[in-house]
Amino acid sequence: MDRRNCIRNLTLLSGGIVFSQSFFGQTSLIQKKRKTILLCTGIQYANMGDHGHVTGILNLLTMYLPEARIVLWPKIDLPEFDELISANWPDVRIIHSKLADGKPVDEEIGKVAKQVDFVIGGHGEETEVSWVAKNFNKPYGIFGVTVGAPPEGTRKEFIDSASFYFTRETASLENLKKAGVRCPVTDFVPDATFGSNVQDEQKSSVFMRKNELKYKKFLCVVPRLRVTPYYRIAPELRYDPSPWSDERVREVDQLNNKHKEEDHAKARAAMIAWVRQTGYPVLLCPEMIHNMDIFDELLLNPLPDDVKKNVIKKEHFWRIDEATTVYKNATAVISLECHSPIIAYTQGTPAFYLRQPEDTIKGQMYYDIGLPKWVFEIEKATGSDVAIRLMDLINDHQTATSRLSFAMNYVREKQKEAMMKIRKTMGL
Repeated sequence: MDRRNCIRNLTLLSGGIVFSQSFFGQTSLIQKKRKTILLCTGIQYANMGDHGHVTGILNLLTMYLPEARIVLWPKIDLPEFDELISANWPDVRIIHSKLADGKPVDEEIGKVAKQVDFVIGGHGEETEVSWVAKNFNKPYGIFGVTVGAPPEGTRKEFIDSASFYFTRETASLENLKKAGVRCPVTDFVPDATFGSNVQDEQKSSVFMRKNELKYKKFLCVVPRLRVTPYYRIAPELRYDPSPWSDERVREVDQLNNKHKEEDHAKARAAMIAWVRQTGYPVLLCPEMIHNMDIFDELLLNPLPDDVKKNVIKKEHFWRIDEATTVYKNATAVISLECHSPIIAYTQGTPAFYLRQPEDTIKGQMYYDIGLPKWVFEIEKATGSDVAIRLMDLINDHQTATSRLSFAMNYVREKQKEAMMKIRKTMGL
């Protein structure tokens, strides 16, 4: 990667620190220590959060391990995703080998695995990491994942044998402690998406001009059903292409139908307050591709007419680079999905997370980084709570941005700590 592109891609936030190779020592010394990492992350294109897992960890590795070669082995296998990675990290090699019944369907991954020095895995990639470790005796570590319960059996054995295991919130870290895992390095480091900063200024500018969205004068809102209805998503876009049984479809639909109106009424209350008190528009945004299917039913159609006319829909799914740039330009983001607020935070934009109990324990990270007032437990908070806090934020934006800056400084500290531990583990 040329120096100009490297610096552009490594800046995490305005005012963030960019480390050159001199941060770690002389260039000649770095060249002697150069190693290759097999990076296993990126499980599905349909979820923008999974885009962020890839772009975030690539940003961090390029910043803190600039001498390392990186081979990316994602489950996402789409030209538009490869283009995103190659445009921002042209030196990263991408491979698309598959495992079927625990065995590779081609020879490429075997050839690569023989040559790498270390394997780093992310969310949903433990099968791939384990295959490389067992078949090629390679050391490995895991970065930024959730562990929903104290691990047992083969899962615990996998964690015990890792060189490091970083969880994305402290609740998972506690589960590791309860299980008595023997991994030498375990710690909390926020979700890899906190490291992302890819942007698409051109596409976002065209979209904003077309829809008359002005800088810091619109609100973004992201819906979510209690359980993701993966049967609605094309198999090639999701991590598990297996068909759903009729029974599973009924169970998920019944749960989602039970809660969808009351959940989204709370987001609508904030939308109404925003439009009526500021006169500015609302942009409905997808974090997962199926979110667009519920824009009308749950966020737009129930609104009063005076508010409805100020609502715009993002009618085509987007990559994280375009979304990041739009969120950067927004006043604030309100999301029932977990990763849109994180993407907003990386750009200095305040955001609320309306947290549903079915969305795993990963939401604990918002408390961990010091933003408890920006998390609304959906079954406890009211629409009025969300609306009032939104308008308080708007009326005292300086305090909000200061609070966010403090939280992001802590995130960066935890990222640096984790990356320094990875450097040490790899002998860099």
